Amino acid sequence: MNGEKFRALEVRITGNPAGELFMNNEGLFSFTYRPDYAGPDLSICFPSSQRKHEGKGVFAWFENLLPDDERIRRGMASKAGVDTAVFFLLAHFGLDLPGAVQVISPEAQARTFQESSYSQLTPNQIEERLHRIAEAEEANRAWSWTAESEHWSLGGMQTKLALREFNGNWFECLGSAASNVIVKPGITRLKSQAVDECVTMRLAKYCGLPVAETRIVHFGEQEAIAVKRYDRFTLPKSGEVVRIHQEDLCQATGTVSSKKYAMDGGPTSANVVSLLKAVSDGSLERFIDALLFNYLTASTDAHAKNYSLLHPNGNRFTLAPLYDVASMAPYMEPNRTYRTAMSIGGENRIGWLRRSSLERFATLHQLDANTLVQRTEQLAEAIKDNIERAVDDFADDTSIDELASRLVPRVKSLCSATQRNVTISGKRFQPIDIAR
Repeated sequence: MNGEKFRALEVRITGNPAGELFMNNEGLFSFTYRPDYAGPDLSICFPSSQRKHEGKGVFAWFENLLPDDERIRRGMASKAGVDTAVFFLLAHFGLDLPGAVQVISPEAQARTFQESSYSQLTPNQIEERLHRIAEAEEANRAWSWTAESEHWSLGGMQTKLALREFNGNWFECLGSAASNVIVKPGITRLKSQAVDECVTMRLAKYCGLPVAETRIVHFGEQEAIAVKRYDRFTLPKSGEVVRIHQEDLCQATGTVSSKKYAMDGGPTSANVVSLLKAVSDGSLERFIDALLFNYLTASTDAHAKNYSLLHPNGNRFTLAPLYDVASMAPYMEPNRTYRTAMSIGGENRIGWLRRSSLERFATLHQLDANTLVQRTEQLAEAIKDNIERAVDDFADDTSIDELASRLVPRVKSLCSATQRNVTISGKRFQPIDIAR
């Protein structure tokens, strides 16, 4: 494929032709809705009431559909024999993307799009794929998450596979076939990180927060996290996988993936609150709960790409279930400052949240400060009450005892210190180093 052959890609949403993605000779993107399109908006940035959209925000929206790591993009380009530019990567890997969007090059992929199928994999085959990816990652060379006949893409930095699971069997997704599970081996430099993430996600569920369903799976000797995709629905009888439209908060704010952290100029908690105030379905309250939970469990990586919006239809949207929530508490070292990806009232240092932080946050967003303080105390208590229960769910894992010996006391200490610090005067405030 080369840039002289084509400049337009068809965009489908929930299987329906929605519009056209165009790249001009200067490499600038634009998106135009079809006149007859009546499905959910591509983005809150791009309402279908306005037919054509152009500018940096269009590029950012589509760029966020690809892995964040440039090495992975280079590997994808090499595997497909295409340029590393976003437009050409999507032309080859756009048949199964986050949410319900598909990006299709009619000229280059018409035949592939029709050849939608699943190929069953054994656990050993999945283990081998995960090992190959890990080896390439350790060698710091370009690699691709996808196999030869796959045309899917996922955002983010962490190694992952998009697979279909049905009736206890695993399948790779060929052509335009939809995946329904994301498999991640965990972050290799953090011991037992896969279990840590699953425990944190289970804890969030027990505290009443809507979360994606996760569990630990083993492929041969490889331990991994299996995440049931909330942007997919699998029909129980036929096994057909139905796509559900969504976008992450970088896409929703026109932010490129390299600026996903607030400290790098990406969306802040204030930006998200302002956005969610437009809906009255409890999304704002769920986001505030997520902010507090991430702080109270020292889950430091909840940046804008780790929050998403679901688009049920038209211009409606709602906050999606939480995903990629993992405590850093077991891995913290003494006398170091750890920060959450988004701040609360200007405070993002773990162990430093206090009443004045919550009051600033409440004042900025016209919220009731006392209610926010009470909710912080309630969530802290719920975390302390449920963390052993979450750990016990993974009692069969050989690494759980060592992990829990650091995770449980540190998170409990953080919760107790925060409960104290949000209810006392500023002069009596005492920060806590939970790793000491």
